[in-house]
Amino acid sequence: MPDPELPRSATEPEAVISEIVRSADPACERIDVAAVLQSVFRQRPQLRTLAEVLQAKPGLLTSGRPEGPRAIERLVRALREAGAEKLVLPRCGDCGRERPLTGLGDGARICSACSNRRNARANPCVICGSTTLAGRDRAGQPRCRAHPPWGATDPAEELAVLIASGPFGVSAATAQQAVCSVELTRPGQLRLLWALEDTPDLLTGRGAEGPPKISALAQALIDRGARGVVVPSCPFCQRTTDLKQRRDGLRCCEQCRREGKIATCATCRRARPIGGRRFDGQPVCGTCRQHDPFNHRPCSVCGEMRFRKSRTDDGGVCAACRETPTTICATCGERGPCYFAATDAPKCLPCSAKEREEAVCASCGKHRRVNNRTATGEPLCGNCGNKPKPCAGCGGIFRISGRSLEDEPLCQTCWAKHPAAHRPCTQCRSVERLYRHGRCAACARAADLRDVLSPSGGLVRPELEPVLQALLKPPPRTVLHWIHKVPARRAVLQALATEQGPVTHEILDRFAAAPTVEYLRAALVAAGALPARDEQLARLERWLAKTIARISSAEERRILRNYTNWQLLRRLRSLPAGQLVTHGRAETARVEIRNVARLLELLHDGGTTLATCTQDHVDAWLSEGPTTRATVRGFLLWSSRRGHSRLLTAPVISTYFAARTIGKDQRWALVRRLVHDEQLAVPDRAAGLLLLLFAQPVGRISRLTTEHIVDRGDTLALKLGRVPVEIPAPLEDLIRRLVEQRKGRAATVPIEEPKWLFHSLYPGQPIDPHTLGRRLKAIGVPPRLARHASLMGIASELPAFVISRLLGFHQSTGDNWTRQSQGFGAGYAAEVSRR
Repeated sequence: MPDPELPRSATEPEAVISEIVRSADPACERIDVAAVLQSVFRQRPQLRTLAEVLQAKPGLLTSGRPEGPRAIERLVRALREAGAEKLVLPRCGDCGRERPLTGLGDGARICSACSNRRNARANPCVICGSTTLAGRDRAGQPRCRAHPPWGATDPAEELAVLIASGPFGVSAATAQQAVCSVELTRPGQLRLLWALEDTPDLLTGRGAEGPPKISALAQALIDRGARGVVVPSCPFCQRTTDLKQRRDGLRCCEQCRREGKIATCATCRRARPIGGRRFDGQPVCGTCRQHDPFNHRPCSVCGEMRFRKSRTDDGGVCAACRETPTTICATCGERGPCYFAATDAPKCLPCSAKEREEAVCASCGKHRRVNNRTATGEPLCGNCGNKPKPCAGCGGIFRISGRSLEDEPLCQTCWAKHPAAHRPCTQCRSVERLYRHGRCAACARAADLRDVLSPSGGLVRPELEPVLQALLKPPPRTVLHWIHKVPARRAVLQALATEQGPVTHEILDRFAAAPTVEYLRAALVAAGALPARDEQLARLERWLAKTIARISSAEERRILRNYTNWQLLRRLRSLPAGQLVTHGRAETARVEIRNVARLLELLHDGGTTLATCTQDHVDAWLSEGPTTRATVRGFLLWSSRRGHSRLLTAPVISTYFAARTIGKDQRWALVRRLVHDEQLAVPDRAAGLLLLLFAQPVGRISRLTTEHIVDRGDTLALKLGRVPVEIPAPLEDLIRRLVEQRKGRAATVPIEEPKWLFHSLYPGQPIDPHTLGRRLKAIGVPPRLARHASLMGIASELPAFVISRLLGFHQSTGDNWTRQSQGFGAGYAAEVSRR
């Protein structure tokens, strides 16, 4: 809020002027005085000065006296056009007529004609004394129209002859055209002539010492083929730009002029370029001027009291609501938000950042781009300029993302939760943490989606409306992050905008690799815009096509393709309804086909084909590699039965699981750790206990939903088989927390989906079993070995029939593990007796 010690004319000038105007003329009650002030006065200091003068002399509105600033005349003129009746325009202090009072004489406002007459009378001609002032000669003496400074000659012709006599290779006629295109008036041409006569090197590098039009003249000569002409650059920053300012006797750019005006800021006490002045006239730097509430005004977009970064027809917008214009960058050629969009050389934000000044950081000593500066002006890089500080909310040491109303620093997490970060959206008026330009994340998501899904300057085609509606359902910030984080993802949506026809799985497969479009595909499937499909099977089919294509022999490619189609893929496609191909099954198929391809390549390199291959070739290849090479057994038997090869075989990989397990003590140590270690994530602890206590495979754990949970009030039961099994107390608490987290997440994910206990990052999908397995391995729980140990322990205590009913295993599986847990029992004795 503004300082209460300041006068009201400084804090609320619009209200003060409106009250004085309405008290002076009752007809102004029907006029929107605030709108008139906004249309007439663009600078707030003008309003403050006008309010201060009218508070002291309100009669200036009705007396017609030529006193005070010219803003009084502009205000009265605008109000009379709007319907004011009693307001009187101030009259000229010399001639008494109602004219624009642009001059000042003897303390009163005068018109331009009277001001010119006064100026002429004060400057009589040095030759004849006439007051018809036409200019000044080279010595600065006034000359009349009868004796002009240029005399009887044409300064443009003399200047053209002077330029043509130089080593620039242009004729006098061409030089005169350049002069006339830059300066049309004779006084201006005469000043250029005198400057070139005094300093002949103005066109070859010393242009900063001459008048401002030297830069334009040099460019005009270059455009007409002049050689050796140099457009003058700023003598301080060496940039080639308009030199319209003056510093230390030389022409310079605006930025260097500001840097030359160094003073001690009255707020931060640092020696910096003056960015403005406070109400008491003390200088302040640009940063302190922006932070001073005295200079804040309501933003026309968000309505907050902030410093206006740019002006609009509605008043102005703050930095958060200002939208950078979009065009094609002249540096990189990419289309995006660009600075200087209205010029011939727009520059995008990344290219502008790359051109920032580089220097040695005063803190870390590394040569980096300058992002901040110390109190003494020394450069700092981005890391050192924003060092971590104690957060007032959580007490942790973090980088500051915002400040409370009491100016307390807050980290990113605390700032997102703080009420000061929540403001009403300018579009939907919902109060939350805004995302960009005064819009909430939901409104920004809708705008960005329509922008990326529509061709340049067009509309979203009807076939993409289901895609648009599907992407409006996941959390807004998730969609915005997905669009803007990786350019390849945005390219997929842009490519869809230029395609023809509806969106299908095949089109998404053609655009990019699976990781790029997984989220988009999952969102479309969850929303019903695409039919569901088995993604593991689809990826396996694409992988098989690429792998088989690498085999050199056309006949062997055909044989392997037939084997994959009629054996592997047929078996996977015939799974029961609702059962999908798991990562393990797909990886098993890949291992087999990869080894078959390696065997065929080895045979081809040795000059042997599959038809002429012998068992010796196969045995030699199997003995030289890992045991996984034996997975070619299925292909060898199939090819032998089909007559593609001789009778070939490979050993069967052992399935004796008892040797691949962990000890009983290690299993229960893992259980105790998962129960008591609060540092581990709740989903990881729950999944690990389900594996260690109930011997559930990772694939089945990943597909558990809230429908498998039976709440009996005081206890929970888990429906794994035909009979629900009671969950012990430590795991019960974790399952309840997991269900609560699922409900809280479901409230923010408005997609119709199964209530998975273990969620994936993608909408409508459970966590991938392979991902869950890697997470369990990361916390020290080997999924396969731990499950074997759990099955061994359960089978040693319960009958196979009970295991089947409670844990959902097949009866034969229970029998097999019961035999494994018994070790060398009666079956072994019978086997020995038969020997």
